Amino acid sequence: MDQPPTCERHPDVETRLRCVSCDARICPDCGREAAVGFKCPDCAAHLEGTVSTRGGGGMMSRFGGGGDGNSRRTPQTDDGAGLPVPVVARASVVGIAAAVLGGLVLWPVLQGGAFFLLSAGVIGWGVARSVYWATEERNSPFVRAAAMALAGFSVAVAMGMAGTATSGSGIVFLAYPAAIYGGWIVVRQR
Repeated sequence: MDQPPTCERHPDVETRLRCVSCDARICPDCGREAAVGFKCPDCAAHLEGTVSTRGGGGMMSRFGGGGDGNSRRTPQTDDGAGLPVPVVARASVVGIAAAVLGGLVLWPVLQGGAFFLLSAGVIGWGVARSVYWATEERNSPFVRAAAMALAGFSVAVAMGMAGTATSGSGIVFLAYPAAIYGGWIVVRQR
């Protein structure tokens, strides 16, 4: 008769859960949330602020909140490391500057009406790339949201500059999804 599998650290606990890195059997008490799956405490030692799945972690622990006594509020990367405040500030400043510059480049295109969808997509891509460049290619929910929002903001700048001089004023609003799609291309590659 086969014995049910047990946790390597807690032999009295039956489990079918395995570490995604070393394939060790782990129970819910010693499993740590990883970007994909769960890790044993040894493999998860490099992840800052990981919590037991029964420890009340969840999404709030990813942003420094939750019931674990951690009061840090800085955005975190997907692997759990915090984004330094200077990186967040640099990403915000560079992203806003790129969105304004992109809007100034897109403004004459919106007035002329030629290739505005393609232009908006390319500018959205460039704005999102600048945000990732400013964060030194770090990936986090904050960086993804900033890249997408600032890609759309570039169109708002262009439309604000163009005012009522845009050709086909109803159809020019399609520049928003085109710019956001350009930003999404960058985000999805991460």
